[in-house]
Amino acid sequence: MPTRPSRALRLGATAFLAALSGCSMAPLRLTAPAHAPHLAGNWQLDAAHSEPIDAAVKRLQGQLHARMRKTLRAMKRAEARAQSESAPPSGGDHDRDGSSAPARIGGHTVQEPGVEVSAPMFGAAWVRELIGHVPVGSLLNLALSPREFSLTSAAGVQQCNLGIPTVIAFGPHDTANQSCGWRGQAFVIELQPLLGPKLSEQFAIAPGGELVMTLHLSGQGVDVTLVRRYRRTTQGPPQTLLPTSD
Repeated sequence: MPTRPSRALRLGATAFLAALSGCSMAPLRLTAPAHAPHLAGNWQLDAAHSEPIDAAVKRLQGQLHARMRKTLRAMKRAEARAQSESAPPSGGDHDRDGSSAPARIGGHTVQEPGVEVSAPMFGAAWVRELIGHVPVGSLLNLALSPREFSLTSAAGVQQCNLGIPTVIAFGPHDTANQSCGWRGQAFVIELQPLLGPKLSEQFAIAPGGELVMTLHLSGQGVDVTLVRRYRRTTQGPPQTLLPTSD
């Protein structure tokens, strides 16, 4: 049974993450900082100190539902204003029982209470992207050169060329501009889709020597962070289970 981290360790980790987030708006740099952390090597997941993926997914789904409800209320207010300006005093586009007709968002019927949607949840592609950027399995390998970064897990290889922004698939119908580089003492990969929130992956070494991977999905009404921790291992690099080519 894993031991509970001490209060000093928790406070140290909080200060470490706060220091990293404080420089989150700084531009990405192509050259490594002085005394750059040693990220390369084989790492094994520290599950006891990593947040479960489903916890972050639940937060994201809750924010998406809140975003949908806000959009629905705005549409209903606009519809009510339009009806009050154009409908005769005795009429209106209401059902016989006096209730309003269901609103539609993006062609999908939505109605209160409970915000029922007749198609897959709006923003489901964002959920899949967040999950898809979490390394599969308990082992990962990081390789970093002045020109290229690569992460290998059981799902395959993720690569990014420093100083060369590339366009990659983001969800089933969107693309994203991918760029990477150093931000302070952390290496960061940023994906900015044409539509939807921005996704960033940050890799840093904590004071205790563990690798901290921070995924952050932000914008378009959502703001979700998932932190995963890894410790160095003498085990070999992970065996990929899926094809690595597109």
